[in-house]
Parts: sequence; structure tokens; C-alpha cells
Amino acid sequence: MTMKLTISQTFAQSRIKGKKAILPFLTSGFPDRHTFKDLMRAISQGGADLMEVGIPFSDPLADGPTIQKSSQRALSLGVNIEKTFEYIDSLNDLTSPIILMSYFNPIYHYGIERFVKSARHLRIGGLIVPDLIPEEGRQLESLCRSNQIDLIYLLSPTSGDDRTDMILDHSKGFVYLVTVAGVTGSRNKLPDHLSSWIKLIKKKSPLPACVGFGISTVDQARQVARYADGVIVGSALIDIILSAGAKKRMVEESAKFIKHLRKGLDRE
Repeated sequence: MTMKLTISQTFAQSRIKGKKAILPFLTSGFPDRHTFKDLMRAISQGGADLMEVGIPFSDPLADGPTIQKSSQRALSLGVNIEKTFEYIDSLNDLTSPIILMSYFNPIYHYGIERFVKSARHLRIGGLIVPDLIPEEGRQLESLCRSNQIDLIYLLSPTSGDDRTDMILDHSKGFVYLVTVAGVTGSRNKLPDHLSSWIKLIKKKSPLPACVGFGISTVDQARQVARYADGVIVGSALIDIILSAGAKKRMVEESAKFIKHLRKGLDRE
């Protein structure tokens, strides 16, 4: 079995090399299970440091139209938690940590303890639950901690000081900084306050700071990486897959995009 790095080990390696981490997001089973697995391998080889896999859900509150479209496609193919675990099990040759993203409802119906233990068995590195707040996450947090899975909370720029401190105290692995109050999706311009906010968070917490929601170009990724430790790219990647046409082209264009990002960040 391939040795899989933890999230902490991955960021430590990036720091030693003077690099910033790339965290692509893919929807589980999209556009189909075989192409999804090919995408995971190609993107990992293309320069991704960690892989975020979203479990499709019918009411994805934090997701914009692009990721919603990929989620609906996956749901129409019957993709669920069980199938996502099967796909990840068949990707055990990947050394990059895999982070699962799921809304709380599917985890609750699957069984919280059963979900965490299955994730532990598959050596899942982390878990993001966009609609979970620390006040309601105690059971999941405790189970993740005892099963060596990093539970990662989202931090919004509209959070007050007390809320920010609470989220930083409860997050493990890295802090997920959301660029804007809203849903995911590619944007032409990142907010002006972003650099000062990232600096503030890094003063408050020793955890790596990763920025997501709206990063779609190499220039935007480089802008963020000047201050953050990692860049999360979701909608821009899903857009490439949606517009590529042939499945082979989906894989090629996605890998090319990640390689382009890697080169751009390494030049920074």
C-alpha cells in the first residue's frame, strides 16, 4: 500500500521547498466514475499537493452554479458516500492527502461514527463540512480527532473577532479562508481586503492558511499565494471539465491547467 502523507506533512514539505500548496477540488464521480479517477491521477501528477473531493448533495448551499451542475450530474449517476469511498479505495496509489467535502446531512444519514471510521480506513486526511459550525460540531470533531482526520472549518471575511478565534481554535490541518461571503464560483477580481485579512489570520494562528472561492487564474493564485500557504481551485477546474467535450480532453486540459498553476506559483 502506498504511503500517504498527512496534511501537516504536506505543508511542512512545501515550506521546506519554499513552495505554496495547490488544492484542486473535484466532485466525486463527475463526469463519470472512470473519468473522475483519471482526473484525480492526472491532477495529482500535474502538481497538486492535496486533493479535495466533494460528495454530491442535492442542496449545496455554499456552491455556485458550476459546482452545483457537477453535483447534479454525479447525483444522476447515483454517486453517494458509499460510492465515493469505493472510488477513493481504488485510488490508494495516490500519495497526496485526500480531503473530503460533504454537507452535514449526508454524513448524518450515513451515520457519523460509521462515516469517520470508513474515512479512517481509507486514510482520508481531512474533512470539510461547509454548513457545520463549531458549536454543533463537537461529536464529529471528537470522532475525527480520535481517528486522525483533520476537521477543517470555513472562515468568512465577515466573521467577527470572537467567531474567528473560535474557528481557528477548532480547525485542524489548515484554515480554509473564504474570499467572499457567498457561494463558490470564478470571479474576475479578488477583494481588496484579502491580503490584510490573510496576514491577520496568520498572526492569530500557526495553522497553514489556504484560500478558496473565486480563484480562477494564475494571476489570482499568485496574488493569494504571496500571503497564504495554499490555493484552493474548484469552479475554474470544473468549468474546464464541463467545456472540454471528449473525456480524454477533460483529463488533458485539467492536468494542463494544474501544471500551469504550479509553474505560475513556483515563479512567485
